[in-house]
Amino acid sequence: MGKKDDLYEKLRQQYTDEELVESFVFPHGLTEEEKRKADRELWEFRKKRLQEMTPEEKIYSGLLRIKYQVKAYVESGYYDENKNVSNYLHEYMRVVAKNQKELAEDIAVHPTRLSRILNRREKLSLAIAYRLEGHSGDLIPAILWWKLMQKEVEHEIRTDEKERRKEKKMVKNIVYKNAS
Repeated sequence: MGKKDDLYEKLRQQYTDEELVESFVFPHGLTEEEKRKADRELWEFRKKRLQEMTPEEKIYSGLLRIKYQVKAYVESGYYDENKNVSNYLHEYMRVVAKNQKELAEDIAVHPTRLSRILNRREKLSLAIAYRLEGHSGDLIPAILWWKLMQKEVEHEIRTDEKERRKEKKMVKNIVYKNAS
């Protein structure tokens, strides 16, 4: 952990997350009615801007959103079952308006293999991470797809005691026996 992480952990021991947020976020100074009006105006502006976007701008915006969501998650210190390659790949397909067959064709992978990845029966390969990078016009680097997949593998290694015991039974000659 870096200095920022150490500081954050130290502060979390003393304060709740809400207290930390309140201490670093400036109060808006609006009444509840003014805040609701400002929120409504912001939403209307965002809705209007979204309607004015070209299809290419929508794809670009969606890809950047995925990129930064994945980046923030892989750099975080926690594991979330719902933030996995499969879910982000489904979101990617939605953003680029491709179904499984179309994406499989675009990245030169058999549709069955893509289906296995999407259904979490097969892990993402480095080759497919490179292809997704190319498919996104290099907006979502292969390293992000890879780090996302590695986060899943790391969690599996930390938590899958059943598989660990099963595989250890396959070992014939233990070269070092720990006394503890």
